Amino acid sequence: MPLIAILAEMEHAGIGLDSDFLEAFGTDLARRIDALRIAICEHAGHDFNINSTQQLRVVLFDELGLSVIKKTPKGVPSTDASVLEKLADRHAIVADLLRFRELDKLRSTYVDALLKLVDEDGRIRGRIIQTGAATGRLSMEQPNLQNIPARSEEGRAIRKAFVADTGCSFLVADYSQIELRILAHMSGDPGMIEAFDNDVDVHSATAARVNGVALDDVTDEMRRTSKMINFGLLYGMESYGLAQRLDISRDQAQSYIDAYFRQFPEVRQYMSGIVEQARNTGYTTTILGRRRYLPELNSQSARDRQMGERMALNAPIQGSAADIIKKAMIELDTALRGSKSQAQILLQIHDELVLEVLDDEIDAVTALTLDTMQGVATLRVPLKVSHAVGKTLADVAH
Repeated sequence: MPLIAILAEMEHAGIGLDSDFLEAFGTDLARRIDALRIAICEHAGHDFNINSTQQLRVVLFDELGLSVIKKTPKGVPSTDASVLEKLADRHAIVADLLRFRELDKLRSTYVDALLKLVDEDGRIRGRIIQTGAATGRLSMEQPNLQNIPARSEEGRAIRKAFVADTGCSFLVADYSQIELRILAHMSGDPGMIEAFDNDVDVHSATAARVNGVALDDVTDEMRRTSKMINFGLLYGMESYGLAQRLDISRDQAQSYIDAYFRQFPEVRQYMSGIVEQARNTGYTTTILGRRRYLPELNSQSARDRQMGERMALNAPIQGSAADIIKKAMIELDTALRGSKSQAQILLQIHDELVLEVLDDEIDAVTALTLDTMQGVATLRVPLKVSHAVGKTLADVAH
């Protein structure tokens, strides 16, 4: 309830959008999409509707003879992204198709949609929903500004269109690996706690323990595997899921998971205990005591029970992260008002806050923000917040 007024202020404030820049980028995207459309039809040997799944299926599997990787529930060959990625080295048409879909989605989902929603004052205002996600996370719609792509070159270009007001900059403050820190706190596992207390990279520390090597000898591949396990376990991922993600055998994936739990036994004990507790009580609780009821755990359906178990594993972790950042927003809003700063929280994007700050207040507001966010909860491991300052959202993307 105390957050409602803050969310209303965030909705009212909106965020600046450079429409001219976005329109120019949209024109460039359209040109590149048209070029890809021509190339794809040349690969096929004739014109066809690329957005027609039925026509695409005929081109790929009947005319070009590509292997059928999987079928849809209706029993016809699938053309989804996971299939195309596995076929990418079989024919040049596939890479162009993946790129076509990527750019076409960017244009329709972001460029075209955002330009329609910008207000006369040059700012765009989304609707923030506090009760939409069972985990307690905030969500957004019309538009969803929590989901602006950041990894691709085109995604970063879209972020360049979000601009701070004249005389202001964006300050982004991001909780570092908060869900793993919460897992360390809740499980009490000494190995995880040691990694966070010593401020070493937790994925590298995990890899060193699991592979029995020194921290300096951890390879990129070892770290990637450990990162996948660290985050996958938070969502109840088992050997099949890990095998799919890492493109390894299921037995090899299980051996990784077994080695992980040998090094972090309290994590396994916590995970089995939290599911059993939820089965007995009917709910899980976050660090701050918020409950999530899970009737699925006692369902007659084995599939529903398994889904309930995954939710029981994840709900206390993700829910606690949601509680902590909401509490941080409330305390930061109070602190900003007390300091007479004109800084305004504009967005909450999962584990990060985006503020618009007067340039001559940046240093003071940064110090206040980091201090408030890091001190909002006391865990067995320290909360850590990274930050970035810039004139566009592209400048502050992690």
